[in-house]
Amino acid sequence: MDLTRDRILGALAVVTAATIWGTLGLFAKILYAEGVSFESLVAVRASVGWVAVLLFVLVTGGAKNLLVSGRDLAFLVPLGLVGIGLFYLFYFFTIRESTVGTAAILLYSSPAFVVVLARLFLKEALNAAKVLALLLTIGGIFLVAGAYDPVNLEVSPMVLLTGLLSGLTYGLYSIFGRPVAGRLGPSVILSYALFFGASLLVVAALPTFGTLAGLPAGSYALLFMLAVVHTTLGFALYTFGLGRLGAGRAAIVATVEPVAAGALGAVLLGEDLTVPKVVGAGLVISGAALAQLRLRKARSG
Repeated sequence: MDLTRDRILGALAVVTAATIWGTLGLFAKILYAEGVSFESLVAVRASVGWVAVLLFVLVTGGAKNLLVSGRDLAFLVPLGLVGIGLFYLFYFFTIRESTVGTAAILLYSSPAFVVVLARLFLKEALNAAKVLALLLTIGGIFLVAGAYDPVNLEVSPMVLLTGLLSGLTYGLYSIFGRPVAGRLGPSVILSYALFFGASLLVVAALPTFGTLAGLPAGSYALLFMLAVVHTTLGFALYTFGLGRLGAGRAAIVATVEPVAAGALGAVLLGEDLTVPKVVGAGLVISGAALAQLRLRKARSG
């Protein structure tokens, strides 16, 4: 009974985290309408998020764990620069240039990229489930992008490229993070990742920081929420759920994120949900879930 209760609590925590992340695009669109640049938005999110995570580490007595080896830094630096910095830039640019739902679906090409990258760099075996996941993801993206009708594409080639790059860079977070996951705590890893990611993003945002001046108080509140709630709280909830569900189950449950994003975009922003796009979204989400499954090895006598 306790195991069942833990799994229910874990699933609720992951669903809550994924739903919080699913509102990212909605709030970003509101801030874009106020004139905030996507570069400034992500710079603030990463910087304030880093401060919040660092305070969490210090308050929970993890200061001594912040000292890491040069070997770990070799993974933490690209983890932050690519898995946070470039990912934020690609994803929030895609949100600005397309719909919230489309950006979220393209982001969920990430598990397919992880399957390929893990095969190439970590020598993980491909099984039938993972191959099928790749095919489902490719087919889903084909429908979401409207590639079946090249004259009337749902998204521009640039948006398709940046959307897929957001999935790739998000997937690289997992690849760079795996070698240090067994040696460092999740909050320590995130604090370093956000630090290096924020450093890149602040430099990228320097020419557009003026877009943050003179905003209504509500917009500053949204910026703060994107940094603290969507980063620190979302991370804490997902980590809680991860410990009770395991990585595979948690990742599958988290596929409610693009569903939430698409629904909010349609209801609150009036974004179109065509039948091919809905079917394509279903294929991508199915591929994302299937990519987490591993065929059980037959036990020997």
